[in-house]
Amino acid sequence: MNIRNKTTRNTIICYTTIVVLFVVIRMLLHFGVLNFLGEIGEDILNAFIQIGMLFSISIFMFKGIQKAKVRDVFKYYGFKKISWKAVLYAILIGVIVYILNVFVATFFNAVLSALGYNFNAGTSSGGGSYPFWLFLINLVTTAILPGICEETAHRGMLLKGLSNLGSKKAIIISSLLFGLMHMNIEQFFYATCIGLYLGYLTSLCDTIYPAMLIHFMNNALSLFMGFSNANGLGFGNMFAWLQFNFQNNFITALLFVIILVILLVMALRVLTKALYKETALKRMHNLQEALFTEMMRTAFQSEVKELADGTKATKEEDLENFDKIFMSTSIETGNSSEIDNQMLKEDEPFKLDNLSLVLLVTCFILTGAVTLMTFILGVLL
Repeated sequence: MNIRNKTTRNTIICYTTIVVLFVVIRMLLHFGVLNFLGEIGEDILNAFIQIGMLFSISIFMFKGIQKAKVRDVFKYYGFKKISWKAVLYAILIGVIVYILNVFVATFFNAVLSALGYNFNAGTSSGGGSYPFWLFLINLVTTAILPGICEETAHRGMLLKGLSNLGSKKAIIISSLLFGLMHMNIEQFFYATCIGLYLGYLTSLCDTIYPAMLIHFMNNALSLFMGFSNANGLGFGNMFAWLQFNFQNNFITALLFVIILVILLVMALRVLTKALYKETALKRMHNLQEALFTEMMRTAFQSEVKELADGTKATKEEDLENFDKIFMSTSIETGNSSEIDNQMLKEDEPFKLDNLSLVLLVTCFILTGAVTLMTFILGVLL
């Protein structure tokens, strides 16, 4: 089996393991087997899911069956340094994504309500006090950890591992599975939409860090709005205030939403382009400079050797020498991993094998069945 097929199969094996374990945990929670854990136990369980499953399986299990170094796995997943300017762009994008996410969620919630879905079914009420210490715990378990661990599994392992299918297919499949992995019909739609954008952004910028920051910002702002609403800070009532003031004037409300969404999408496009220039394009220029410097040094050494030996390298030797320089320079500058370079050396065409296809379909069936069940229960209860 060539390296492309092997890498894709190993990716799907690891992700299937995550899905099966996650479904088992969801079933145990549904039937009350884990009720003895209590509220603190839920935070511990969530941390286990994020760190012990999503992150650890994506890194260490993949590393084991791929027979690669941990550092190389991180590089392969896109853990590539970004500037502080890129961090700022990602944070601003995160704010915009959160606001757009509110509109997307509202739209799909309206569709679910029209289909008879009861949003109180299977969900706990948000009454009671919300102290700051609890907000900080939630910030860790539902914003920081998901931003790191869920992105490692989906925009790192899954997106990269499926890239042999083509960039578009990899983005769509990883996004759908990202939405389904929430195993909740209420979260599926907007999670899939966010996944599509994060997948596109990660492929465009060739680094996973912006996706992690945007994911964190989206979850953190959602938590902050809940905390603000519970403690009467005012920020959490912003959307409720808009709804109250526009409920008697549908045309004004619709125009306001359309204009706001257009402005946000335009800002998102500008920031996405700026982020690309600050990440992938900047790294490409650095690689070109490093490659040019190394080639000049190698060419000089080659000329000295030719004068001393009285021989001249053939075109085949020149091409082979260039490939070696390009691959070594790419690794040194952090632009690629050894796994990427192994794939570049192969000429064999990629084709998804039967086992990988069966496992991938299994992931869709398992996560889709649980997600569909939450909708059915929401309609019946």
